[in-house]
Amino acid sequence: MQPSEKTSLYRQSDSLPPGRDCTVTIFDANCSPYTVNLADFRKPVVTFGRAAGNDIVFASHLVSHSHGQFEYINGQWIIRDQGSTNGLIYNEMGIAQHIISNGDFIRIDDGVETISEGVLLVFSAGKAPNRWERFPVGQNQKITIGRSSNCSISFPNISTSNIHAEILREGDRYYLVDCQSTNGTILNGERVSGKIVLHEKDVITITDSKIIFTSSDIYYCRTKTGISVDVSDVVIRRGKGKKSFVTSNHVNLGVRPGELVAIIGGSGAGKSTILNCMCGYLPPTQGSVYINGINLYQNFDSLKKIIGYVPQSDIVYDNLTLWDMLVYAAKLRLPSDINTTERNAAIQRAIETVELTDKQNSLVKSLSGGQRKRASIAVELLSDPNLLFLDEPASGLDPGTERNLMHSLRLMADSGKTVILVTHSVLQLALCDKVVFMGKGGNLCFYGSQKEALDFFGVADTVDIYNLITDHAEQWRDKYNSMVPPVSPAHYAGLSHTRNKKQRIKQLCILTQRCAKLTVNDRQRTLLLVCQAPVLAFLISLVATGKQFEQYEMTKSLLFALSCSAFWVGMLNAIQEVCKERTILKREYMTGLSLSSYVGSKIGVLSVLCIIQSFLLTSMFTLLVGVPEEGVLFHPYLELLITTILTAISSAAMGLLVSSLFSNADRAMTIAPILLMPQILFSGLIFKLEGATQAISWFAVCRWSMEGYGTTADLNGLPLKLQEEGIAIPHEAESFYEFTADNLITAWCILVAFSVVFLLLARIVLSKLRKENA
Repeated sequence: MQPSEKTSLYRQSDSLPPGRDCTVTIFDANCSPYTVNLADFRKPVVTFGRAAGNDIVFASHLVSHSHGQFEYINGQWIIRDQGSTNGLIYNEMGIAQHIISNGDFIRIDDGVETISEGVLLVFSAGKAPNRWERFPVGQNQKITIGRSSNCSISFPNISTSNIHAEILREGDRYYLVDCQSTNGTILNGERVSGKIVLHEKDVITITDSKIIFTSSDIYYCRTKTGISVDVSDVVIRRGKGKKSFVTSNHVNLGVRPGELVAIIGGSGAGKSTILNCMCGYLPPTQGSVYINGINLYQNFDSLKKIIGYVPQSDIVYDNLTLWDMLVYAAKLRLPSDINTTERNAAIQRAIETVELTDKQNSLVKSLSGGQRKRASIAVELLSDPNLLFLDEPASGLDPGTERNLMHSLRLMADSGKTVILVTHSVLQLALCDKVVFMGKGGNLCFYGSQKEALDFFGVADTVDIYNLITDHAEQWRDKYNSMVPPVSPAHYAGLSHTRNKKQRIKQLCILTQRCAKLTVNDRQRTLLLVCQAPVLAFLISLVATGKQFEQYEMTKSLLFALSCSAFWVGMLNAIQEVCKERTILKREYMTGLSLSSYVGSKIGVLSVLCIIQSFLLTSMFTLLVGVPEEGVLFHPYLELLITTILTAISSAAMGLLVSSLFSNADRAMTIAPILLMPQILFSGLIFKLEGATQAISWFAVCRWSMEGYGTTADLNGLPLKLQEEGIAIPHEAESFYEFTADNLITAWCILVAFSVVFLLLARIVLSKLRKENA
């Protein structure tokens, strides 16, 4: 079916349909603020100005007699300037018109500096306006803002720091200072850095709360409803050069607070692409995304804590209980000044919201598919976000479980949260307020309720729409675009991740505790890893002939087997460690996780495991095979143990690097034998290394491991087998087996250097996480 020009979705009339509320809080000159609902005027055009004949009359002398108007078109309110003297100012720029979004603020002033005689309009969606409270400035020299009840202005939001920001008075000026808060402070749409001068009617945003500053009074409110999301002319292009292709083609969307919105479409239509763009995972090639009127990608660090995102894959660890999983997530995500009581209350609230109270002490791996999905949602609810994104949450669920999950999401939306999800299923679309239909090529073909969609496409079943938007996506897109107001493209500004040293150290401690608990809880795997060390040593002892540490060839072969064993146990510990939890890592990275802390926690726990394995491996080896008579620096057993530990740790660091390169644990594991082969070929045992092969051997862990072992065993001082049999042949000393302290220390330092380099490379590789397709 082709798009029909006869079908009309919206119709402008003398009265407005229900649900089109838009409240405006007006700060008019020095008057007390008041609120109006544009829908209450019951007409599509509402005028404002200083003249008495306007629907909304302002007192400010900076407002023209007939300054402008609000017009309701195709489901959206638009503010327009009517040729006024001072115009309308949005984001510090003069505008002729603007589509109103929740959280927007527009000024009328002299165009030079915000002054007390000017007007500030603050917009919010919904019939019930946010309640504004007043705090008199008076003679206060310092006004504190934060979560603490002792603050001058208190916002009891879990994502707000205890003392979040301060307003300081110095002479006749006022300054805004962010008190190193976890989630930052935004002034007029930009994050505060240092001490910033405040002007009349400046807008301060702290998580989901707004503050309007004037020199006489400060007005503040916390958003009670959900959060709006506005997508403005977004284009996303993947690939490079001739192979590039568009996955989102000039998409415009406006999601109102408290709505449950589904994104549907065929495979390759760009559903997940636009979702990932809306939640901060995928910066657009062109266009902008606004959260409550604030540019998402310019202020991502400050907005990320009010955004929840549940990817298609679960973001929970199998070997932790649900409670423990949420405890570690809360420690990482919530402000550092949260106390235990507040943290536990947030965890309990999240568990109750997803109805898993009876499962809070159960291991995650024992939960059903639907329960695991709800557990993933609970992780995101810890910071009490008013905006929640979900990528195919019903994937793999039976119809009954899917229905229960969708009802839970509906209840969240009814409670005030904005919920946006991608789905292939059309069974529960009736529960959604709006549906986004994405067609082939990333084209937005329609956005509205399910009933409006059926009327728009002229079909009786939502399933029939799939073929239409696949075969004729561009025609439906053009028809839909002709019915909605145009949106001016905006410029994109990059992300700014800011993490201080104190936060990294705190995260390192939390991640190390979590990694250790995961290792201990996975008893079967950990036991197998630990037990393989003495088993390998036992197998080595079976080939010993009694000439060890007496004969060159036999000693060298046994030490080489010990070196390969140490390399293998270290590699096996780490090669699947990162890739098996990559989805969780990416989500935590987007919420502020330090990758340096993550890599540090991994090598910290793995090092302890390597030390235990090395102790068992070396002890069993020396017990069954023996040790040299004397060492270079210490007792020979201790020198062998140190070399084994450093070999295992450096190979574990190599394993972390390999694991960082792969998103699939099985694929990473197939690389392990390939990594072992160069250790055998270029260690200098089987083949004589000359020229290029000798240069390659410098990059083989076992080559330096063998140098450490060979130095301790004084290989150059041991007779050859033929010499023992009385054949007079020269014994050519090998430089890397010299029985000197310098030689041994050099080998140890190079093994340490290997570890550092591998870990740095792993950190660099993981820094590309955000650019991956989500």
